[in-house]
Amino acid sequence: MARNTPTPGQKISYFLVILFGVFILYLDINTNTFNGIKNGFSSFKISSSYLLKKYSIDQITELSRLFKSKDYLSKENKMLKEQLDKSYLDNFIISREKSFFYDHSSLNKIINGNKFIESYSLAKLKSFNPNIFNCCDKHRMYIEIIQNTNKDIKEGAVFNETGIIGQVVNNKSFYEVMLLTDTKSSIPLTNSKGDFYCNASGSGASDYITCSYSQLVWLDDHELGEKFFSSGLGGIYPKGIEIGNLESIKIVDTSTTLLTIKLISNPLHSNLFGVIKL
Repeated sequence: MARNTPTPGQKISYFLVILFGVFILYLDINTNTFNGIKNGFSSFKISSSYLLKKYSIDQITELSRLFKSKDYLSKENKMLKEQLDKSYLDNFIISREKSFFYDHSSLNKIINGNKFIESYSLAKLKSFNPNIFNCCDKHRMYIEIIQNTNKDIKEGAVFNETGIIGQVVNNKSFYEVMLLTDTKSSIPLTNSKGDFYCNASGSGASDYITCSYSQLVWLDDHELGEKFFSSGLGGIYPKGIEIGNLESIKIVDTSTTLLTIKLISNPLHSNLFGVIKL
C-alpha cells in the first residue's frame, strides 16, 4: 500500500538538502566563492551561442546572400550585354547614315531629336536550329520583338551588328525570319561601281548566296573580292548596305555566269536583332 505522507527519515533528508542549499547561497553572497564557476558557465553559454550562430545561422544567411548576389550579378550582366548589343545595332545604322535610309534628312531628324530607338524595332532570339542551318536548304529563325512592339514589321529587314541577315516572313506566335542563305530568299544586289544588278538567292549553305546572270545582258568583268551592296530595289532591304564579297565566278554555259558571294553578316553572332521596315 502506498504511503501518503513522507517518513521521518525523508523529512530529515529534505531538511538537510535545504540547509545545504542555504549554506551554498550564504557562501556565494558573502565570499563570491562560485564566481569563477558562474563566469565559466556564462562564457560557455556565450561561446556556444556564437559557434552555433556562426556555423549554422550565419552559414545559411551567407549562402542565401551569395545566391542572391550571383542572381543579381547574372541579371545585371545580361542587361549590360543587351545594352552593349543595342549600342552595336545603333552604331551599325549610324555608320551607314548616308545609305541606310533613302532620305538622309530623316535619319538626322531621328538622331537630333533623341528618338533613335524609334527608327527600328528591337528583337531577341526565341528559337533557332543550328543543325538545320548547317545541313539543309531552309534557314529560318524565330524572334520576339521587345521594343516598339506596336509596329508592323512583316517583310521588314532584320540585322545584327554584323549586317543584314534576312527578312521577316511570318508573324504567327513569333516572328519568323528567312535568312539570306535560305534557298527561297532573294535580295537585289549591285556592285561597288553601280553598273551591275542581280537578284541573289540563298545557296542553302551557311555564309553564301549566289547570283546568276546572262552575259548577253551584263558585261562579264567581275573580279574576286569585289564588294556587293543592297540595291534598295524591291522595297525590303535598305539601299547601300554591304552584303558580301565575291568568292567565285563560274561559267555555267555560253550565256550564263554564276557568282558566289560570301556574306559579311553572321546570324549566330548575337541574340539581339534590329528590324527595320522601309
